Amino acid sequence: MSEMIDEATGRYSEYKAVNEFHKQVARAGEQLRNLRESIKKTEKDIHEAREKHAASDPSASSPDDVLLLNVGGTEMSVKRKHMTEGVGVEGTLLAALFAGCWDSRFIKINDNGKTTKEAPIFVDIDTGPFKFIHRAILDAATIRSATVRTANTQASVSHLLEDARRRNFTGLHDFWIKKMLSPIDSAAAGTTGDVTNPRLSATGTPDELNDFVKAADAFVKAFAAEKARLEGELVAAKRRYDNLDNEIKAVTPFLRPVNGEDPIRSVKVCGESIGTTQSTVDEMPDKLRNRFDMWSRPVEDVQPDHISRMVDHFRRKRVGASAADMAVVLTMADATEQDAFDINAFMYGLTDESPKASKAHQTFGGLGQVPSMQQRHFGFAQMSNGVQYKIVQQGSGPKPTRDQCVKVDYMGWSDDFDGQDKTFGRRGLECRVSTFVAEWLQEVFTDMRVGEVRRVILPARLSKKEEEVFIECRLLAIL
Repeated sequence: MSEMIDEATGRYSEYKAVNEFHKQVARAGEQLRNLRESIKKTEKDIHEAREKHAASDPSASSPDDVLLLNVGGTEMSVKRKHMTEGVGVEGTLLAALFAGCWDSRFIKINDNGKTTKEAPIFVDIDTGPFKFIHRAILDAATIRSATVRTANTQASVSHLLEDARRRNFTGLHDFWIKKMLSPIDSAAAGTTGDVTNPRLSATGTPDELNDFVKAADAFVKAFAAEKARLEGELVAAKRRYDNLDNEIKAVTPFLRPVNGEDPIRSVKVCGESIGTTQSTVDEMPDKLRNRFDMWSRPVEDVQPDHISRMVDHFRRKRVGASAADMAVVLTMADATEQDAFDINAFMYGLTDESPKASKAHQTFGGLGQVPSMQQRHFGFAQMSNGVQYKIVQQGSGPKPTRDQCVKVDYMGWSDDFDGQDKTFGRRGLECRVSTFVAEWLQEVFTDMRVGEVRRVILPARLSKKEEEVFIECRLLAIL
């Protein structure tokens, strides 16, 4: 009210009233302009992200394209639509990878080791789980296209995979199945939603202002509708950006670097081709990496599945698998097969202790007693005090002394690593190594390098509760 009073006369001023209404309309317009600018900026960010990561125009691809793949060394032909369509496939990493956006960044290689447009697309995952997924996709497509419709017509790929899992032990494939069929989109694209319909009341308004109230009412409704529409567009644009960001992070490990190459390394083992990328080979210990570099000729004296499992162990590591998911491929179905695998694993540097020495630990010097949970863990070395350990992530740099301060994470369980019965846990603890009461824990940390993650099995005789304790230690920094 006071904004429309002339200060000199103290009376209503038509000029000031018009000016005040103009200011309010301009302020409302500024809000709408800000929303439009935010939408424009987000769309620009999406465009720049696509250009930065060399995303292709998906309209150039067709659902009926037949893609020639080389999956972990095995060639396959698949239809693009089978990799991108259907319940359980749409919106997943698998669909994003083959939808057409990343065709220009696929790693391709032919039989002569040359990269050409017609060469197979290399997919750096294990062949077994990919075939398992493809089989479920084809089964689901067959059911959907059946002329006789049944209750199972809408069977999804995920349901078929779960049914197959119940019939067959597929724990070995679980990591890749979950990863390839994991959703990467955030919430569905934003909409305007329900718009509150504001309405000005004309009650008590002089008749002379009825048209003014109608005009003001129309302005308020139009502003509210436009603001809701723009807010919906902004939400949708931000979700598209988030989804693109999620997609880029998910597909990057399977694509050629934007600047540079990631060569394919492959060997024939007893006639079976096993392939992976150089970046996976870089994760391997020296013995396996060096042997990989020496394999210019076929290998006939090692079981193909053993080499395939070793390669997949480090392939999983490269894409961020947990220690448990990495360990699955190192565990064989029976003791005899495990013995043979352990020998090869030691020969290629996956373990620091020979299977013969490991057997001696497990049998308590040959007494033949049943091994405890501690001794059943594969690939653990033993300290002089009886504490067993295994390095699950290599560190770098110097090792701390007992007099130095460190920053560490450590946690323990009484029922196995990542178990249900957690007994303690500290994250980001900063202290001097010598302040750890347990001498064995001081010894563990002084033998670690920054960045290293080590799993430790504490024997019952050194535990306060007189039971085995499973501890994971991480050395974050030397302060």
